[in-house]
Amino acid sequence: MSKGIKFIIFSVLIIGIIYRLILSGGGNFIFNMDNARDMVDVREMVVLKHFRLIGPNSAIEGVFNGPGWYYLLSIPFVFSGGNPYASILMEIMLWALGGWFLLKLVARWGTFSVIMVGSIWIASNFILLSSQYAFNPNPVIFLTPVLIYLLEKYLEKGEKKTSILLFLLTGLFLHFEMAAGIFILPFILVSIFFLNKKLLKGMSLWIGLAAFILTLVPQFLFELKHDFFMTKSMLSYLSSHSANGGTLDLLGRFATVSGSFYDTILPTFMNFKIFTQLSIVLFFWSLFIEFHKGIKKMDRLFLLAALLILVSFLGFIILPITVNRWHLDAVIVAGIISTGYILKSILEYGKLGKLGGIGISVIIVSFSLLNIKNYLLDLKMPSNDPAVFRNEISSIDYVYQKASGKNFKVYVYLPSVVDYPYQYLFWWHGFKKYGYLPEDFAYAPNKPPYISQKELLNRGSHPEGSGQVFLIKQPDQTGIRHLWENTFKPMELLSSENVGPNVIEIRKEASQSGSL
Repeated sequence: MSKGIKFIIFSVLIIGIIYRLILSGGGNFIFNMDNARDMVDVREMVVLKHFRLIGPNSAIEGVFNGPGWYYLLSIPFVFSGGNPYASILMEIMLWALGGWFLLKLVARWGTFSVIMVGSIWIASNFILLSSQYAFNPNPVIFLTPVLIYLLEKYLEKGEKKTSILLFLLTGLFLHFEMAAGIFILPFILVSIFFLNKKLLKGMSLWIGLAAFILTLVPQFLFELKHDFFMTKSMLSYLSSHSANGGTLDLLGRFATVSGSFYDTILPTFMNFKIFTQLSIVLFFWSLFIEFHKGIKKMDRLFLLAALLILVSFLGFIILPITVNRWHLDAVIVAGIISTGYILKSILEYGKLGKLGGIGISVIIVSFSLLNIKNYLLDLKMPSNDPAVFRNEISSIDYVYQKASGKNFKVYVYLPSVVDYPYQYLFWWHGFKKYGYLPEDFAYAPNKPPYISQKELLNRGSHPEGSGQVFLIKQPDQTGIRHLWENTFKPMELLSSENVGPNVIEIRKEASQSGSL
């Protein structure tokens, strides 16, 4: 790799890091139900010392991802004292790590491939979103280039240490997002079969598989402890979703999965429809040409990217689950790699090819810059998204300031019902800044506990009660907020004010207002 390409790679990563820091600065990042649930679980692990054998829910009810995401998330939690922004910084660091390996891989195809792929890696809507909120599937995107790098190195040398790292990472993908990670092992085995069959008989493969099995120990222990709960849930799901008497609707699944792939690839390529559609056509055309050369003469990196896409596509046709965008995190990285090869191939077609390839590069870089500009311009407008961190913090500050140092109760309406974001933020921000927690904070009064050992988290001061009840109400997206509001009608309304996208009411406890 030349010094010039190294300089381009470092420039891409520095620009991307600065861009992401600017966009997420000042609390401008998402902290929604899923993010907050994870932080609550990590808090339970770190603060209450309740270590976990499972992670977040998977796409199948009753089946959980591994706990690897929680243990990864515990690192920024410990170093920052629970600051949610630390998890965003971790995502940005993972983005840079993945970017280094991605651009190092495509560097073999020349400067223009590095520039185009780097532009997509910086400006892609899908990838940008993944570094702006902490979500368990996100590491799959950022670590897929590392996995492909390790796989290619393993195919070349068959080293035991590379095999161990490769299969450990494969197992971790099942911890981050099971629906994406489940196809990684078949992809690796298919790649070995096509590119280096000798490895199938070597000790390094079995050592690697042992490392893979080691990553599944927490889930296995959970199964033993809970009478194989997840296995039963999986079998129940598969039996209930078998259609047409157990036969598979191949055409229907093909159409559904194709639509999901396209709907995910499009925002990956910045919603640039012409480029997306052209890339898909040229992918299959390049694959057709490469296969005519024979497996041994094919470009190895392009073949690996193509196999990852095809194995995942066939797997999703067979697996009867709804294909969500985050299930395709590994696939979109393979798609980005493929565009680098396609550009390299175009540039090789004489003067006309060079002209066309350079033109495509210029267009993608220009489109990327325009996308970056639009996102930066959006920063000038305050976000009305109630799930944006700074909007949630503003509501909490408003409540504490109105309470004037006295204690209070606060209840929160979210469309998701359970108020994990505020459960966490009252503990992290309210407790840290104001020195005490509310007398009660939940989605409604007198509900069964849904936070483990919540009473152990309140070790601050206990000021006298004010008799005030605060209601934080997010926008009524589902049309059922009035049912929640009925609970508080007996309480006298003292004031109501808009705070960002939320409405915050101050009421007097019913027993003090004479309503009960």
